[in-house]
Amino acid sequence: MSSLRLFLPLILAILLGFFLRLHNLESVPLRGDEAFSVLYWADLPVGESLTRIAQGEPHTPLVYLVARIWRQFVGGIDSVFALRMLSVLGNLLGVSAMYALGARLSGVRSIGLVAAFLFALHPFEIWHSQEFRNYGYWAGMSATTLWLGLRLIDRGRRADWIFYAAAACFTTLTIYTEPFSLIALACFAIIERRRDPRFLRPLLLLQAGIGMLLVIGFALIQVLPGFATSYPGLVQAFSLTDYFTRFVPVLVLGTTIPFDMSALGCALSLVIALASLILFRSSKRQFRFVALTAVMPLLLLGLVSSHYNLFHPRYVLSAAPAFILALVLGSFGLAAHLRRFFRLRPGALGLLVLSPWFVLALATLQAHFNDPAFRRAPAWDELGRFLKSRVVETDLVIQLSVDPAFGYYYQSPAPEMALPVHSAQPVAEIEMELERLRGRFGSIYVVSREQAGWANAGAVVAWMTDNLQEVLLTDTAGLPVRQYMDWAIRQQFDREVARFGDAVALLGHELAPDPLPTGELLLWITWKPLSRTEQSLKSFVHLYGPVNPATGSALWSQDDQYPQGGRLDSKRWRAGEVYRDVYYLPTGDLADGEYQISVGWYDPAGGARLSLAGGADSYALDSAQFTATARSEP
Repeated sequence: MSSLRLFLPLILAILLGFFLRLHNLESVPLRGDEAFSVLYWADLPVGESLTRIAQGEPHTPLVYLVARIWRQFVGGIDSVFALRMLSVLGNLLGVSAMYALGARLSGVRSIGLVAAFLFALHPFEIWHSQEFRNYGYWAGMSATTLWLGLRLIDRGRRADWIFYAAAACFTTLTIYTEPFSLIALACFAIIERRRDPRFLRPLLLLQAGIGMLLVIGFALIQVLPGFATSYPGLVQAFSLTDYFTRFVPVLVLGTTIPFDMSALGCALSLVIALASLILFRSSKRQFRFVALTAVMPLLLLGLVSSHYNLFHPRYVLSAAPAFILALVLGSFGLAAHLRRFFRLRPGALGLLVLSPWFVLALATLQAHFNDPAFRRAPAWDELGRFLKSRVVETDLVIQLSVDPAFGYYYQSPAPEMALPVHSAQPVAEIEMELERLRGRFGSIYVVSREQAGWANAGAVVAWMTDNLQEVLLTDTAGLPVRQYMDWAIRQQFDREVARFGDAVALLGHELAPDPLPTGELLLWITWKPLSRTEQSLKSFVHLYGPVNPATGSALWSQDDQYPQGGRLDSKRWRAGEVYRDVYYLPTGDLADGEYQISVGWYDPAGGARLSLAGGADSYALDSAQFTATARSEP
């Protein structure tokens, strides 16, 4: 029972971390890099991943093996929840590791417990633990390796060597930037055990051997194929000011900070500097460990980023434990000095000093979970569901973003392709490809948008607009969807549905069964001119239902337009041609009930409508049933 009471707070910290990492785990769709990991790490045999994929991206061979094993364990790639549990569980190791690190460095269990709670609540750790990549479980294992390394330096028992060697080998082979922390720990060991060559020699040989394994894998997978010399890095180059305005706030709190990050970063940098000063004055050992494991990875990443564009906080996620320790140890050190002014227990006073971090962390977590501005990925899942409800085998889908997440969620029978293929693809080449595709499909869908900064952005949509008829324009939670068809109507019509005077005949229509994601009812109507008119005519589509309290009439929605949006004029159109018009009827304000869709033509100058053979001035085209539940479904 005493053991349970002793470890109950740590168990609560682990449970809290587990709950936060599970929260909304499946609700956010895969982002591009994450989907790439699912499709090309987990869903391919390891041999194929190493020969096809690893030679073109900067990741260690071990990540492909881990992803593949996890895929086999969870039984496939259909469940995003199951896939992301790898990062959840791996990252959760960091909670207990931070407890052990804090307690070993300070000799006080309560300090280790506070460090564990900070890791459990850390928004940046939670962000990475909720994606199927190597960063989440690497962060948990890296903290564990730091603790095992510190224990090895302190005790040096045989079991310590074995556990540290296994953990360091796995962690180092997980990502190419983990050696930064390995070097930091070696420097700490050299300082702490500088008079003990019998300990330092095997430790440095062990770390050199682990590093050599990483170098061999890098040489075989990335250097020999030439990737290492051609890869520029895909983030940004080194920037000294970013250490303070971006790295510090991200490593202390995360990327979803709902405040000005630059100002907060400068303030946090001062806080970390103050905490380091307190550590320096109270415990040189604590100061050396925290300073080396925090600063060394950042400096080495900066050095690498002077040659490759890799200057991003996620690549030094292994430094986050050091920043946590700096805050906790510094706060409790400051609390020890403040006890003369406040009649509080040291632990309570330390928590009071740390309270601003908890407030900022909770605000950052709230933004992570609920603020659309920090949405991690576009709504690829909603786009996939919408396309599945509309696309048929004879269609083609062109996705503009070249994002692997689209491929994961797209499950329609029609072929799909990415265009532009890359940011530098010439516009002329894009247009040639579109001309080649023209006429081969019943319709072409163009979805999403090009990535920011692409020089050829807009080329596909511009060509489509100039050469084909846009028959659908909607948006699925921020992802545009357009559908195009030839202007020429290939379908044969054996009869006329209705005649409006002697000017135009109705041949057919197609009504979408459900409102579009943006709330409109989509209607295609096919007309045939019979003769030219003296005035330019407009067509109308009206939606009638129960009495509309806003207008006092049965009219709820309408769309009036000139033929093909003004592309044609009834004063000059050619009799006998067949053409299509596209109408959008807003449905957001509709009351529940049965509605009738009526169509007709009129002279906008005087308002006179064209009559049907029986004298009516509109034709009852179709009917539709609307309910609030149906309109709210995605």
